[in-house]
Amino acid sequence: MGCQKPMKCPNFPQILDHLKKFIKLLLVLFLFIAVVSLYANYLHPHFFFKKVLSSKTDTAFLNKGKDISFRSGDAVLKGKIFTNASGDRKIPLIVFCVGSGDGSTISNYAKMIDTLFLQNLPMDSIAVLCFEKRGLQASEGDWYTADFEQRAADAKSAADFAATLPYIDPHHIAIAGHSQGGWITQVGLAQYPEIFSAGISLAGPVFPVRQQLVNDYVSQYHCAEGLNEADAMKKAERQVSMNIFITRLFPFQPNWKQLQVIKDFDPGIYLKKINSPILFLWGSNDPLVSPEWCKASLKKYFPGNIPGNFDTLTITGASHSFKLADLCYHGPSSQVPYAPECKEVLLNWVRKKLL
Repeated sequence: MGCQKPMKCPNFPQILDHLKKFIKLLLVLFLFIAVVSLYANYLHPHFFFKKVLSSKTDTAFLNKGKDISFRSGDAVLKGKIFTNASGDRKIPLIVFCVGSGDGSTISNYAKMIDTLFLQNLPMDSIAVLCFEKRGLQASEGDWYTADFEQRAADAKSAADFAATLPYIDPHHIAIAGHSQGGWITQVGLAQYPEIFSAGISLAGPVFPVRQQLVNDYVSQYHCAEGLNEADAMKKAERQVSMNIFITRLFPFQPNWKQLQVIKDFDPGIYLKKINSPILFLWGSNDPLVSPEWCKASLKKYFPGNIPGNFDTLTITGASHSFKLADLCYHGPSSQVPYAPECKEVLLNWVRKKLL
């Protein structure tokens, strides 16, 4: 039957022409995105991701230590070793690993290391080694392309170097780390049990990277928007999925570039390999790493009982940096005191497990 008014016959040639134009537009858009993505992934880092140098240094902290330099794979890494020991006997060592991003020892961790370790531990009977991540300060390489296994290997190289020093006991070398450095501690203990005899994970998650990102957003939505945990969780999971998708295509910042390297990390396989003593310290007011999420994760990895070599403790009132601050506190932190309980627990555990 032919078309009759008031209906109009479809203009198939015109529709086909519009369809072809739409397909061409999609192809051009796809090609544009592909070119920009290739540039963002391979050329942009080369031109714009520069070595991170800091003008903010704690001179008093630096003067307490001795400069060190060691090779790890294809990179020479720089750092400091601290001790007040006389040198007439061998002493234990703690290798400290910093957290995520471009946070360095001298610009971001000097106060924490000085307060929780150098001023807290018996430095006449122990040594602390800190080194800059790849690409930070004088260290070679790029931190944003290093996965957690590489970072653990760098810590192992630091321990290997220290073991050659006449005053270090190579059989009593511990690995410690804060935040992301807690993950590095877990990997280091699992991968190098012959090197590291103990570990300290400070505000280190015991769940996957993706879950930690969700944890961060849940706290943000709770504090900034007053959302309950269920609503904050849904919104956070959507946001993390979007972040991972966008940063995969357009990693225009070093943190975005590294997210693609670490996004699938799950500490479970490493936690199950740890047989050495390890201390997990969390803060009850930590917006980035929830102690409750950590405890639930450990129960998932260890359905029976958490291993006896795992010591877990939540410091009441402590933030991610183990300072006494509320969960939603966003003010200046320089004058906020560290939790005394954290210092006490660290001191007692080190005396028991290392000295």
